[in-house]
Amino acid sequence: MTERLIAFDSIHQALRAEKEFLKAGMKFELAPTPREISASCGQSIVLSDTELPLAIKIISREIIKCRGVYAADFSQRIFEKMD
Repeated sequence: MTERLIAFDSIHQALRAEKEFLKAGMKFELAPTPREISASCGQSIVLSDTELPLAIKIISREIIKCRGVYAADFSQRIFEKMD
């Protein structure tokens, strides 16, 4: 399963996303933001590739500011920013 990580500009934005994702019934996990991505906000959301389109729709609709979406390989500590 391919994982995606959404990193946020602030903890406030991460918590807003969590609230909206829960309302939508999405499956996701909260995780510390890897240092390879950012040290500014310590909270990210990890979800499956299949959940990503809905997540992006919610982020756009609710005007939630995120640092970016990354393809994540946690075992190798590789995080590639997606366009």
